This record gives sequence, structure tokens and C-alpha cells, in this order.
Amino acid sequence: MEKSGGPMEGRRSDGEPVAAQTPRFDVVGVVLRVRRQLDLSQRDLARRLGVSHAAIARVEANRNGIDVADLERLVGLAGMRLAVLDESGAEMAPIPPDWVRDNAGRRLPVHLDVRPPDDRPRSRLTDIHYDRAEPNAWYHHRAHRDERRARGLHAVNDDGPTTSALRFEAQRRLRDRLERAASLARRDPILLDDCRCRVDCWEAGDCAADCDCECGT
Repeated sequence: MEKSGGPMEGRRSDGEPVAAQTPRFDVVGVVLRVRRQLDLSQRDLARRLGVSHAAIARVEANRNGIDVADLERLVGLAGMRLAVLDESGAEMAPIPPDWVRDNAGRRLPVHLDVRPPDDRPRSRLTDIHYDRAEPNAWYHHRAHRDERRARGLHAVNDDGPTTSALRFEAQRRLRDRLERAASLARRDPILLDDCRCRVDCWEAGDCAADCDCECGT
């Protein structure tokens, strides 16, 4: 437990300070609520949390704050949990822990719109690097991101893909390709041997416009 600070402040792009308008969290009221729920004295609560009686007394007297980890443990004693609400009162979910990472294991920029591997930025359709591993995902820089948002293709509340979601999608596509291949083999085994379709033809279920196989997948 530690001394509480004042409201967070920031600065606008022109250097002017911007004070936080969010009301302060009522720590004292929450501590009192937990004690009442559990029928605990200050000393009882101190023992349950492994802190001194004086620490609890200072918090309730609003002379000391409490860090997030201690507050989380405190409300957990009463079967409660901490949550962050938006301005409408709806609970805001945190970014998933398995938010997709690049091939070096670094988390992709969370402030940009991270997209699945098949949603390539336009710049990469012509600038192809065959000497590099296929990326786990893409992200669009601000200008392209804002253009996509204006067209309704993405929203700020749409999270990027997670590792588990991409793995599930890859398995689904593989199953679809295998099912199409099996269907084609039943229809015309000889045609399957001659098929030169690319992966995107199999994923679409039909030959792409520039496919030189033209088997109809």
C-alpha cells in the first residue's frame, strides 16, 4: 500500500496541459464495503491481506492510497473483481493476452488496426519479399487505417486477431481445402492430377481470374 497520487494529467499536441476529468475512485468506500461484506475489523482485514493494522487505518482515513495489486486482492476476498467501465457504464474488456505477435515475438502495434495474414496492405501486393517468412498478421498505418474506418471496414473497438483465432481460422481453411480436393477427386480424378491452382483458388472455391489452370476447382 502506498501514498495515492493526484489525477493523471497529460498534454495536448500544442503543449497545453490537459487535466483528467474522471472522478476519483472511492478507495475508502470500497475498503469499507469489503469489511462490511465479510464482517471484518481493520485488524482482521490486515491479517487477511498480510499488511499492518496501521496500513488499513491510513487507507480508511484517506491518508494513504492502495496499489492495484492490493486492491485486487482485497476485493477478491469478498468474491468481487475490478473492472474498467467506459463512459456509458459498459465494461471494457482488456486486450487479449494472446494478441498476435510478429515473427520475432514482438506484440504488433496495439494503436493500429492489426489484420489477419490474408488482409494484406496494398503496398505489399507489389512489394513482395520472397526471402522473408510469411507474417503472422499485418497492420495498416494511420492513413490507410483511417480510410478503412471511414468506409466501415474496421472500428476502433474491433480488436486485432489473436494467436488462437488465427490458428482456428488456418485449421478451418485447411479443412475446406481438403474437402474441395476430395470433392474434385470424386468428380474427376484425372483433373486433380493436372490441377495447377494456387492456394487462393482453393480458398475461394473457384479459379481466380488470372489462374492459368481454369479447372474450376
